[in-house]
Amino acid sequence: MVRKRSKILILGMADSVHLGRWISQFTNQPIDFSLFPSSPHRHIHTLIKKCIEDESSEMTLTIRPAIMKWFAFPLSAMDLVFSNLFRAYLLRRVISSTQFDVIHVLELQHAGYLLLDTRMTTKLPKVLITNWGSDIYWFQNFPKHRERIIDLLSIADYYSAECERDIRIVREMGYAGKVKSVIPNSGGLHIQDLPINTRPPSQRKKIIVKGYTGFVGRALVAIDALERVSDCLEGFEVLIYSASLKVRLRSLFSRLRHGVNIRIVRKRTSHTDMLKLFSESRAYLGIALSDGISTSLLEAMATGCYPIQSNTGCASEWLTESSGSLVAPDDIQAVVNRLREALTNDDLVDGAAILNAEVIRARASAAVVTPKARQFYVDILSDISEY
Repeated sequence: MVRKRSKILILGMADSVHLGRWISQFTNQPIDFSLFPSSPHRHIHTLIKKCIEDESSEMTLTIRPAIMKWFAFPLSAMDLVFSNLFRAYLLRRVISSTQFDVIHVLELQHAGYLLLDTRMTTKLPKVLITNWGSDIYWFQNFPKHRERIIDLLSIADYYSAECERDIRIVREMGYAGKVKSVIPNSGGLHIQDLPINTRPPSQRKKIIVKGYTGFVGRALVAIDALERVSDCLEGFEVLIYSASLKVRLRSLFSRLRHGVNIRIVRKRTSHTDMLKLFSESRAYLGIALSDGISTSLLEAMATGCYPIQSNTGCASEWLTESSGSLVAPDDIQAVVNRLREALTNDDLVDGAAILNAEVIRARASAAVVTPKARQFYVDILSDISEY
């Protein structure tokens, strides 16, 4: 627990559920958080709003500067042309006006690069950077991004990631600072709040699919695989969430041409309702060219839904051959084979559910993750007090 009141500047996405879940772990901690939105947003996520408005909590959260509550979107649009000129100026003013103990960068390509673009000439507070999903693994392959990542690592005192894979990569890039515990970067799951489904996975008649196609998402591969196993889908409903326009159109084609019973999950579905859908599903398909753990993978594991995940994330640090399937995102036949097995092998999916529930309790529950997350700041503040 943080015992001395501290000031922490968060650079992150104000509309992100992952950032909201991270900050929510520090309710009733003596921390004054300031949030500088790092990307355009049309609304502030409800979890972040709750933290801002909760007057009963010892923790406080304020968006700085206030103008960023309403003008983050137009300023971000302008900065596409002016290379972060306006927001970097505002961020520089915020950093200079307050004696922060820690600057915590959550996500690199928006928040991290923005910190670099302030070109601060005075000494920064202690800097902790946390990479999300593909921030390191994917972007290291592009020379300009790799150079910026290395520059960012050079000003970081602390680094955290949700994958051992990413720690190895930043060490290879020359990072020599301290590394925090490897934990899910959006916080842990509240096991007691998970929906209860007394039906074993083998008796469930839904399949849930991540619908991303932009950036690194390959949901169309998942739909292609579903079409090829349509003979196994009688009585099944396929649920696709976060569906892009391409996925919506392809889903309509799959329904009309192949008879696949697909339903698109509305985008504003609550986290609680999403967990319920996972708990009603026999299998989960998450196919992408790059990823971190994938929060959806953890949610599938926690709800007994058999995970079929691309091998371009760090799911291998969580799954075994008995608890899930790893597939190459461009190997459609492998996806088809593993999906068919998940739909026809009752013992496989029921056994995996038992194994995965044990892993989630031991490594991804809020009871385990939240104390480790809080210790991040405790250790940093302790280091500061020693100087």
